[in-house]
Amino acid sequence: MITRQSFEPAGFRLALGLKDVNLALAAGSDAEVPLPLASLLRDSLLQAIAHGHGEQDLAAISTTSRTRAGI
Repeated sequence: MITRQSFEPAGFRLALGLKDVNLALAAGSDAEVPLPLASLLRDSLLQAIAHGHGEQDLAAISTTSRTRAGI
């Protein structure tokens, strides 16, 4: 999916991935446990959603790397 940049139909929507990461971050906060990679993942998911990929497959998160790399 990533190499073809074909993110539909979605097996697991990117927006649902964000929901799950937010739940993990909330649990980490409650337990006073840092989750730095989850924070990075949340930011990448938010960027992809902001660019209109929220309803696409989670593989659409790869678009954030392409955008950041300028390709």
